[in-house]
Amino acid sequence: MRLRNLFKHKSVRVSSVLLFFVLLLGTQYACLDGLDGDSSENPINTAIIGLSANPLTLYGNACEDSFIQVNTNLVPDGTPIEFEITFSGSGLPPQLRGCLFDSSGTVEDEFAFVNYLSGVLIGIGEIATINISATVLPVGGDVESDFITLSLQGVGITPPTPGPITVPSGEEENPQDVDVTLIFTTLGIKPGTFAEVSISNPVIGTLNGGFSVVEVPVLGSIDSGQFIVQYTAFVGQGGTQIILARIQLQIPPEFFAICPLISEVDGLIEVVVVITQTVAAPPGD
Repeated sequence: MRLRNLFKHKSVRVSSVLLFFVLLLGTQYACLDGLDGDSSENPINTAIIGLSANPLTLYGNACEDSFIQVNTNLVPDGTPIEFEITFSGSGLPPQLRGCLFDSSGTVEDEFAFVNYLSGVLIGIGEIATINISATVLPVGGDVESDFITLSLQGVGITPPTPGPITVPSGEEENPQDVDVTLIFTTLGIKPGTFAEVSISNPVIGTLNGGFSVVEVPVLGSIDSGQFIVQYTAFVGQGGTQIILARIQLQIPPEFFAICPLISEVDGLIEVVVVITQTVAAPPGD
C-alpha cells in the first residue's frame, strides 16, 4: 500500500520515467564502449585470416626457407593480399631478418601463400623471432590483417681444444714432424659450405700438407656438421700457432636481386684455436 500511494505523487512518477531512460541509454553506450575500435564496421564481409608455416623454426643461416599459407573466408578470388616482415622480437636489423619471395599476390580458392628466406643469426644458443603479416585488401571492403611468428636459431662453429704440442729437436735419429687432426663442429651450416682455415706462423707448421690457408667443406648434416684440417708441427720449431677458421654467410645468388645483401661483417662466423708448440730436449740432455 505504501508503494502504491507513493506512485500517486506526480513528482515520483516523473522521476521514475527519467531514471528508466537514463539506465537504458547508459546500457547502450556501455555496449558500444566495449567494442574494439579496430573491428570491422561490416562484420558480414570481414575476412577470416589464418596463417600457417612449414617449418616454423629455421636456422639463421640465410639459406633455409619456409612456406607460409594463408587461409581466408568471405573474399572473392582475385582479392589482393600483401605480405610483410613487420617485427623482430630480438632486435635483428631489417637487413638480417630475411626476405619474402614468390608471393601469390591474390587470394584464390580461399587461400594465398608466400615463401620466407631465413635471416642471419650468429651464435649457438641464440634465438630470434620474426613476425610476418598478411593483409587482405578487398575492393570496396574492409582491410583485414593478421601475422605469424617464426623462430630463428643461432648458427656457429665450435672449435677443437688441442693441447700443447711437443716436437722433436731434430737431433734424434729419424725425427718426424707431428701431425694433429683438428675437427671443427658446426650447427646450422648447410653441408657443402666452405670454411677458410689459416695459420699465423707458417715457419713452425702448415695445414693439410704444406699450406698456410686452406678451404675445406662442411660435412655431415645441417644439425650436426664438421670440417676437418690437419696441422703439421715442424721438427725443431717452437712457438705459438694461431689457427683461424671462418665461414662467410650469404644469401644464395638467385636472391641477389630481391633480398637485402648481407655485408661481410654481418655474415662472418669465426673461431680461433691457439696451439702452444715446444721443442723437446735433445737426446742426452
